[in-house]
Amino acid sequence: MREPIRPDLPAARGRKLRMVWILPALFLAFAAAAQDKTELQGLYAAVGVLNQEQQAIFQQFQMLQDLRRSNDRIFYASQLRGPLGTTDVANYSDMVQYQRDVARRGEELAQQAEQLYAQYSEISARRALLQQRILELSAPQ
Repeated sequence: MREPIRPDLPAARGRKLRMVWILPALFLAFAAAAQDKTELQGLYAAVGVLNQEQQAIFQQFQMLQDLRRSNDRIFYASQLRGPLGTTDVANYSDMVQYQRDVARRGEELAQQAEQLYAQYSEISARRALLQQRILELSAPQ
């Protein structure tokens, strides 16, 4: 009768030792992938929130632009005649005060528009950083 073939004991031990090192490495890789997936979900949610904020700011900016155009029309109309809706001949000092008020309102609206633009730009920069991180996590490794 033939003797059963037994694996070489030192070689079998070497394979087992390699498995001991490979299994934790695989576990860490799967854990890192799960963390990346969770981080990606959070990043996508954050980008969505920033998009909504940007959209709201853009709508406010558009409304301010309409107010500025309206104010400009009022200003130029007041150059030709007195304040809208009056039929009396306006007093010179009242006309000057009215024109100053319209000009001041125009400056305030321009300042508000600049602030909204700055907020919009800041959100764009933050969104770009988040999108860069998403690309880093999404890239095949």
